[in-house]
Amino acid sequence: MQKSPVIIVATMLLLVCASVVFGFDPMGPPKATLKQGQPSVGIEYLYGNMDLESFGTPFLPETFVVSEASEIDLNDLQINKISGIFGYGLSDSLEIFGRVGMAAADVDSGANPDHFGGLIGSSNFDFSIGAGARATIFEWKDISVGVLAQVSVVQLDGFDDYSAPDFLDRPVTVSTELTMIEVQLALGPTWNCTENFSIYGGPFLHFVDGDVDRTATISGFRDSDSLDISERGIWGGYIGATVFFSKSPNINCNVEFQATGGGYAVAIQLAISP
Repeated sequence: MQKSPVIIVATMLLLVCASVVFGFDPMGPPKATLKQGQPSVGIEYLYGNMDLESFGTPFLPETFVVSEASEIDLNDLQINKISGIFGYGLSDSLEIFGRVGMAAADVDSGANPDHFGGLIGSSNFDFSIGAGARATIFEWKDISVGVLAQVSVVQLDGFDDYSAPDFLDRPVTVSTELTMIEVQLALGPTWNCTENFSIYGGPFLHFVDGDVDRTATISGFRDSDSLDISERGIWGGYIGATVFFSKSPNINCNVEFQATGGGYAVAIQLAISP
């Protein structure tokens, strides 16, 4: 096996980590699944649930004054994503892929009774985009070991506006926007149990970075604040299975489960390649 694909992916991992100073995405097997020059297309769906930490110096709509820097836990953020996926094999041991789709979030009011998280409800379905690469670094009989790196970005608005107590006898309305960047770095084996079925899994790192932007409107005047958000737990594990329905064309389906100290996700992918 050539070393160059492994070096390329290792460099990519470093660059992706450096770029992160959004919930989960489906990962699939942590190895190259396409031959050199082979394309693939498909569709995927993911449901995720995560707890986030936010920190900043927000205004308080109740008094419309600036508070001291504080930390607010945004609990039980539920995310739904549906995307079209496409991939291309750069070599037999390295492939790149991308995804374009829609995402929406819902914040459980019961899990956030003491702050704005309990008031904003659900967002619109908004545009999301992501990309990544996977590489095979070792193969032995029916077992392959590889790595995967992926990043996604989504900006969500359309959350419920909520009213804060009047300020100087004037009504206060607050709107919310959430921006998230997510990075996942995975390592693990894939075992081809039979010709038509394989299982995969292993550990992964999950980084979340973003902002919660709030805007308060008072009689046509506006003020805003921004809170930095991150996930509570970055270490996680995942397990999945692939079913091959056809070899020519290659039609397969991945089903997987991911979990970290701050959340979990279930996902399904259906892909086809010539």
